[in-house]
Amino acid sequence: MGWLSLLTAPLSFLYGLTVTSLSYLLASLLFIASPVIYVGRIVLYLTLLPLQILIKLEAFICFMTGAVLIGATIGMILYFTGNIISQVLKIEDSPEQPWNRVKEESRESIASTPEEPELPFDYWEMQKKDTKYLPYSTILEEEENSNGSE
Repeated sequence: MGWLSLLTAPLSFLYGLTVTSLSYLLASLLFIASPVIYVGRIVLYLTLLPLQILIKLEAFICFMTGAVLIGATIGMILYFTGNIISQVLKIEDSPEQPWNRVKEESRESIASTPEEPELPFDYWEMQKKDTKYLPYSTILEEEENSNGSE
């Protein structure tokens, strides 16, 4: 086996020399590329920041998604159920729009009633006619008057 060791000795020397030179080359390349790697880490962190926020809000997002899906499902069920019930009971929408009908009815009622001129409200005239608007005496005077009249 002597001849095998003679062959492996130069090969191991070449292998060691190659690995050593590549490690020095790689170390120098890493030293040169370190600012690029640093900036790349910052860019990666900023890029993944929205995903980190989403991970923290995962429970809220799951809750809201469930609420939206349940609400949409129940809404669709109610809509289709209402349509089926209206078809079974033969309830149809009226062809004319309701606000037009109301406007026409109000026009007819206005046209049928004669217009009376509105007189302005006179507060002082009302006070003269009705004595409850004018306080003639204070509460103490009223008590004295009510006790004296008995």
